Amino acid sequence: MKKVGIIGASGFAGEELVKFLNLHNESSILALSSRELKGQNPSNFVDDTNLTFVDPDDDIFYQCDVVFFATPHGVSMEKARSYLENGITVIDLSADFRLKNPETWKDWYGSEHTDLENLKKSVYGLTELNAKKIRDANLIAVPGCYPTASILGLAPLSMSVSNIESITIDAKSGISGAGRGTVENNLREEIKENFRAYATSGHRHLPEIKQTLVDIYGSELSINFLPHLIPAMRGIYATIYINFEDNPKEDFQDIYNKFYQDSPNVSIMSEGEIPEIQKVSYTNNCQIGLYPSAIDNQIVVISAIDNLVKGAAGQAMECYNLVCGYKQTEGLNNG
Repeated sequence: MKKVGIIGASGFAGEELVKFLNLHNESSILALSSRELKGQNPSNFVDDTNLTFVDPDDDIFYQCDVVFFATPHGVSMEKARSYLENGITVIDLSADFRLKNPETWKDWYGSEHTDLENLKKSVYGLTELNAKKIRDANLIAVPGCYPTASILGLAPLSMSVSNIESITIDAKSGISGAGRGTVENNLREEIKENFRAYATSGHRHLPEIKQTLVDIYGSELSINFLPHLIPAMRGIYATIYINFEDNPKEDFQDIYNKFYQDSPNVSIMSEGEIPEIQKVSYTNNCQIGLYPSAIDNQIVVISAIDNLVKGAAGQAMECYNLVCGYKQTEGLNNG
């Protein structure tokens, strides 16, 4: 039985984590933190618990085997080092340990990275690609929601396709991706009966997507990424246009089926089926569909996930299960 703590447990992703861990057969939640709700009981999303929210600096977290950070960027790079030095595994849902180049981090997040030593050691927690590394890790950087959907939609092409000319990722997100505070303050009403693009000059998840695809493909690809907000609470829906230098001859359906044949959280749609956010909501499943294009030398890939589950808490749970030696899907609903 592992003792776990969650720093930032009152946000959307933190709340999902608490729910999963509370039902996990091999886990005991020792501590939950929230500055705003300190002293209160998390009864609004967890039944039958005597826990109360504590301050994130409470020493009780040093009694944990695993500490999760479900915090905004900039928090875990200040606090994770102390837990790691005390032999505690850290699973970070924020962006702090995802980008390996500190200059890239500074360019996109506007500050110096303060824990370069652990940045070098962190393992990117996309289980479909890095399961072996995750099992041996003590600091895991859980991927962002847009990168998860995008990378899963593109990774299989690395197996047999080398003539990709460019990639365009047209991605949509439910408003919960903006965080509880933003949603509750004004975003819910702002996006009601509305639909719009944002971060048109560049989104922080773009360098994460590029970095991971370089690791997969071995060279940098030309990628355009544009996110949008949709009038829904949950979901990521990425429509990916892949342009080739010449007309591809590969059987892409077969390539994707083989690539994910041992992946319990990825479903390749049959011909004629289309991924839907509604069908992946509240699950740790990623649906991927492949389609011909009206444009020569192009195919279309659609990838759909729940941004709070497969794009955050569920993926963190997969990493937790692997690093602790449990079944990868323990405690998760895969739809």
